[in-house]
Amino acid sequence: MQHTAAAWLFEIALGLRVFGPDVVRGCRRLLTAGVRVGITQLTGARTPAHCAESDQEAP
Repeated sequence: MQHTAAAWLFEIALGLRVFGPDVVRGCRRLLTAGVRVGITQLTGARTPAHCAESDQEAP
């Protein structure tokens, strides 16, 4: 079965029309999940830095 350039173009356009919104929605969900993980790591993993002066003064 041979396809012409117009048929290939039509099939690609139809595939983008059908699956495009789902792909965009999936990418947005992945990005929001990544942002949530990033924010959690930034806010939850903070530990205070040790000062060199406090280590020297310890008895």
